[in-house]
Amino acid sequence: MKKKTVTLKDYIMAISIFLIALVVGIFIFYSGVQHSIAKNSQERISTNVSRQSEHLRTIFNINYQYLNEIACQIGKSEPLISQNSIDRLEAIVEKTDLERVALIEPDGTAHYDNGVVKDLAYRRYFKEAMSGKETLSDPLESSVDQQTRVVLGVPIYNSDNEIIGILGGSCNVTLLSHMLFDDLFYGEGDTLVVKQDGTIIAQEEGDSQQKREISYGGNLLNYYEEKNINQTQTLNMLKSDFKEGKEGLVQLGLDDTSKSDYYLAYTPLGMNDWMICYIVPMKAAQKSYSFIRKYEAIFMLAFCVLVTVLIIYIVRKNSADKAELLRYTQRDALTGLYNKDTTQRLIQNIVQEEAGQHAFIILDIDYFKSVNDNFGHIVGDKVLQTFGRFLQSQFREYDVVGRIGGDEFVILMCNLANTDVVEIKIQNLLKQVGSIRVEEMGEQKMTISVGIAFAPQHGSSFMDLYRKADHALYQTKRAGKNGYSLYQWEKV
Repeated sequence: MKKKTVTLKDYIMAISIFLIALVVGIFIFYSGVQHSIAKNSQERISTNVSRQSEHLRTIFNINYQYLNEIACQIGKSEPLISQNSIDRLEAIVEKTDLERVALIEPDGTAHYDNGVVKDLAYRRYFKEAMSGKETLSDPLESSVDQQTRVVLGVPIYNSDNEIIGILGGSCNVTLLSHMLFDDLFYGEGDTLVVKQDGTIIAQEEGDSQQKREISYGGNLLNYYEEKNINQTQTLNMLKSDFKEGKEGLVQLGLDDTSKSDYYLAYTPLGMNDWMICYIVPMKAAQKSYSFIRKYEAIFMLAFCVLVTVLIIYIVRKNSADKAELLRYTQRDALTGLYNKDTTQRLIQNIVQEEAGQHAFIILDIDYFKSVNDNFGHIVGDKVLQTFGRFLQSQFREYDVVGRIGGDEFVILMCNLANTDVVEIKIQNLLKQVGSIRVEEMGEQKMTISVGIAFAPQHGSSFMDLYRKADHALYQTKRAGKNGYSLYQWEKV
């Protein structure tokens, strides 16, 4: 009987230890999952905010590019204000997202595409553009539709390279902010474009209490300073980041019992002192992970084997998500080549850490803008995708091939035995690129312009080599495009 009692005690103790270990394990697992969910949600938000900031910059840059091209055409004609010039303004409004376009004379008299004439001599953007800068105005709210608009202005030069006026176009920032995060977190977040002092430039329309309160105050930082209790350190960090134009993400609550109700992600736009902000409830940000909580209830009743299997599944899935996120952040979404930041970092490391000869090649597609203008941006994207795959197939696995913006590509040919092979490679590249075909473009051939610099002869950093190769690229374009140039030592 005694032996039986001892055995029962041992059995009960073993079961108790097992249950305690199981509960502790589930608790640890639950805590780990919660941390992973929060981390992945924050990374996803931060990645999307950075990506959308780049997208918004691209939209502005495309409009600047278009305005500059039209300004160049207007500058060649005399006089500045003519029927042909007014016709061009109307064409800009029809073909772009710009809502109003104006020709502004040196005295500030603005002639709009709809026939309205105004005096803009007192405007800051007028003065900046007359000094030779591309300018972006402060936000202006329409009294008619309450939409926030900004004016993009570029100087107009005549044949003597003198500024004879300004070409300006207004862009609806409210509409741009609407399109940024519509498909993220089921549309439950709020998008804002603000100044570094917190003043709201543009905000999505909506009926939520938070949207109404933020909009009513007109200043994001003041709103959170008023609403958040006992979060002085977080708010001070937020203000500091805004002041210095840094990107970041913070957790904010709306009272002293809820310290982390919302995520606020922010990043500088890189134009004026604007910041893009995205505010989303933590529950919405973590909604896609809600299925994990169902497993937690099963874990409490399931066998230890099931717990182990599920833990392994979560760990592997989390690792796969992180690996996919890392791959996504390193690659250009359109072409699959390295993106700008990764290209710069890899080349910087190679030229500084690996001895030997390296060739830095910069190239772009000739007349690429005409492809977008004549065939549309969808075909333009297809051209970039096709050309990206072509470039990837032409270089070695350990060469760096990246797209750094628009139709501009950079290649680093690493550890060369001699530099002659570079010219041979580029000559072959120029011949083969003519055989690339995109169905929508028919028989139209593609050509490229190339500039080449060498490390360490011409520089030992990415920016040194980029400047030298870009100068060589300019020489190619000046010589008629569809060719290549080697950087020559001369005053640039």
